[in-house]
Amino acid sequence: MSAHASWPEDAVPLAPPLPFHDRPVLLLFSDDSTLFFALRMRDCLRATDPELKIEMGWVATENALSFRQMEQFLPEGPDMALHGKTAFAGLLGARSHKAILTSRVYSALGAQMRQVVTHVTADRPCVIAFLGGLDFFPENGYFRRRNCDGIFIFPKSEIKVLERQAASWPDRMWQEVGFGHPSFLRPEQPAPGSLATRRDIYFFTQALSPSTRRGRMHMLRAMAAIARANPDHTVWIKLRHLPTENQQHLHLEKHDYPGLVADLPDAPANLKLTACTMDEALATAALGITCTSTAAIDVLRAGVPCMVHLDFVDAYLDPLVKPMRKLFAKSGVITSLDDMLNRRATPPDPDWVADMFCDRDLGTRVLGMLERFNTRPFQIAPSQRP
Repeated sequence: MSAHASWPEDAVPLAPPLPFHDRPVLLLFSDDSTLFFALRMRDCLRATDPELKIEMGWVATENALSFRQMEQFLPEGPDMALHGKTAFAGLLGARSHKAILTSRVYSALGAQMRQVVTHVTADRPCVIAFLGGLDFFPENGYFRRRNCDGIFIFPKSEIKVLERQAASWPDRMWQEVGFGHPSFLRPEQPAPGSLATRRDIYFFTQALSPSTRRGRMHMLRAMAAIARANPDHTVWIKLRHLPTENQQHLHLEKHDYPGLVADLPDAPANLKLTACTMDEALATAALGITCTSTAAIDVLRAGVPCMVHLDFVDAYLDPLVKPMRKLFAKSGVITSLDDMLNRRATPPDPDWVADMFCDRDLGTRVLGMLERFNTRPFQIAPSQRP
């Protein structure tokens, strides 16, 4: 796993900078969540401008990816590796990129963006931060993004919440707020009739929830019951990662599903484990089930029937259940145990979908933000910086 270029602490560009419009866009990642964001954001940008130069920037200092994950999701490898405490200072001053897009505000990047001189420097890249996914405590996320040039959030109704909070930010400078996320594009419908012929049911696991072993065994027993009742289907336990991976991830899994499946008595043959990609799963899924995972959004976006089950054993001990229930309260996809066991899925509420999912012109709106950033007021030339 090697990058095509690196950006150590003392890096300097070797060639004169390109004009702003000709520079590439850099997408940052360091773990599976941020890599999924980067890949989907790349797709959105390419759909808008196939000629746009896009680079993948691996924040190696905070890496939580295994070699298998890098090879599976980004086999060509990153275009750049960022390492060292001042890597972002060099990147912001090099005039090598016109934008830095990220779903996580890394500490070194945040430190640079808190400097007033960074904001007023002309010809630097525009820093746009998206949410990391389903955010159950979004106001904390808004605050961490307060110094970025652009913020994209969801649901759409949260824009008013952010603006109210931003009124108390003493250091807010030029900033635009948009709606959307590359994982929250308006749902597409599979080809007519295709769902009826599918025979794969997926339970999409999550690292932190259910939080107890009993809660996870509850879900596994439910999946085993569904498998026994539907012998012509395969029920897949879709792993977020293998037990030996992501030991440096922000969200560590205490009770891994492969170990729990081994303890499941009389597991049916059509209950299986998989570490396939999300796109591979959604291509064959007849039904997607999860508890508090962002996978619910992926399933809905793909037009696949979705169930969010929150009544598992020990749910009252799980800190993610209450905010998940609140966020999905009007979705129509929160599902009881009886409905889940009998595969009675309901379609999502249209008004909730409109608030949660953005139009598929996200790439166009991002590039429009870059143009407005480049003509923002109160800019000083890099040579005038103290």
